[in-house]
Amino acid sequence: MPTPQKDRSSSEIADLGARLDGWKDIATYLGKVERTVKRWDADRCMPTHRVPGGGRASVYAYTRELHEWLKSGKALEGDSASEPAADDLPEAKPADLAQNGPARDSEESISPRTLAPGGPTAPQRLPRRWLLAVCGLLLAGLIGAAANSPGVRAASEKIAHLLPGNLARRPAEPSHRTAIAVSRSEKRQAHDLYLKGRFEWSQRTPDSLNRALDYFTQALVHDPENAEAYVGLADTYDLMREYGIMQDSDAYRRAIAAARKAVELDDSSAEAHRALAFAEFYGNWDFVDGEKEFRRAIALNPTDPLTHQWYANAMCLLKRCAEGLKEINIAQELDPSSLSLVADKGQMMFVAGQREEGIAMLKEIERSSPEFVSPHFYRMKIAFDLRDYPTYLAEGKTVAESKNDPVLKDIFTAAEAGYTHGGARGLLDALYGRQEKYYAQGRVSAAELAQVCDRLGKRAEALRLIEEACAHHDTLALVVKLPSLSDDPRYVALMERIRLSQPPLFVPSAR
Repeated sequence: MPTPQKDRSSSEIADLGARLDGWKDIATYLGKVERTVKRWDADRCMPTHRVPGGGRASVYAYTRELHEWLKSGKALEGDSASEPAADDLPEAKPADLAQNGPARDSEESISPRTLAPGGPTAPQRLPRRWLLAVCGLLLAGLIGAAANSPGVRAASEKIAHLLPGNLARRPAEPSHRTAIAVSRSEKRQAHDLYLKGRFEWSQRTPDSLNRALDYFTQALVHDPENAEAYVGLADTYDLMREYGIMQDSDAYRRAIAAARKAVELDDSSAEAHRALAFAEFYGNWDFVDGEKEFRRAIALNPTDPLTHQWYANAMCLLKRCAEGLKEINIAQELDPSSLSLVADKGQMMFVAGQREEGIAMLKEIERSSPEFVSPHFYRMKIAFDLRDYPTYLAEGKTVAESKNDPVLKDIFTAAEAGYTHGGARGLLDALYGRQEKYYAQGRVSAAELAQVCDRLGKRAEALRLIEEACAHHDTLALVVKLPSLSDDPRYVALMERIRLSQPPLFVPSAR
């Protein structure tokens, strides 16, 4: 039965997943018709809530509560094990039935217990459509607020072999799979959910990215071979490491798997090749194939601003700034209103030597859109390079608050106290102490700590850390500056190997 809304903290509400407003959204999420969910609500204690005063959205539910309720098996209490109730069957138009035949493999005949590990029905007995949908759901939905927990990583490893073609471990190859029959109605629902996901993705906040992940996952439940939904998953994972607190290794592994699946499903999709280019470039440090994928995406759709923007950033990382600026200018012509694009251009101009113009561009974005985190992040990094520690502290605290990152908040609190009592040296000592502590826990980048060591004159430690960062494909290793090592032969050789993308893949030297 619907229950009155209880007072909850924002963190408690975030843990409940996405909010579904009204019977239609709830029914869509569960893959049922409205009369079924209303019956479940009346007879089977489905976890819905009601806003006092009624209205259109007077009934709502949270996706995580619904998921737990489904796992409990309460949705099926009283149903025949062999035949679903008549009103549980999905509505089908005559045209759909003529095309696809009776829905013998309908989701309505599958118990939620079969979706849980160790359920009574072996996974191989699931219809293929649902097996793929569950794989997509697990790939996307296990992240949530606990994306970096050991349990989630272990669960992801367990399902990796279920991905068609073992996507997490090898490139996509041409497939001779049998197409899955999906009705036009479900394709429309999947596309609508994809569009909702894209809107949330474009907001680039931790909460909006979690909502985007949920929408793309729902799209795959309705249409398991929807290439654009897999692209959405890949793009979301790529941003969750930047705008949230997901670890790079987790984000890129999932992004690569989703992008390869998208390319496998639709090799003509420019967006799929763009997603694969980004994930391969930053996740695998495969700069050669990454650039090929970017060029393939541009050839398929030369008017996509996001492809030009991401390609520009990749070229700048490889110190090909002239090419990067050319691409970012093309992107800006195509989409002059994009905040992330203009922020990237400001940072790129600074790196290319146009320092004053680049910083001025970032400041302008901060004035017009102070809640947008990218310009604050770029100015934080620039301020550290310039030894402008007051700006570094101010921008760093803004970034920590925007990402709601407790580790970053603690680091900048300590750094500010160190600067107050000991100036620049006090700040660096405090940074080193906090970052070393979190680095030991796997929560701070080796490259980030290497930069502080370099500034403190800890050359040997800085070299060891940057070698480790390269071995683990830490993106920051491509951008941090270590001036004290500029004449060290090992460091020079390491940077040259990165630039040329030569094997072996940056194995740390023995000490």
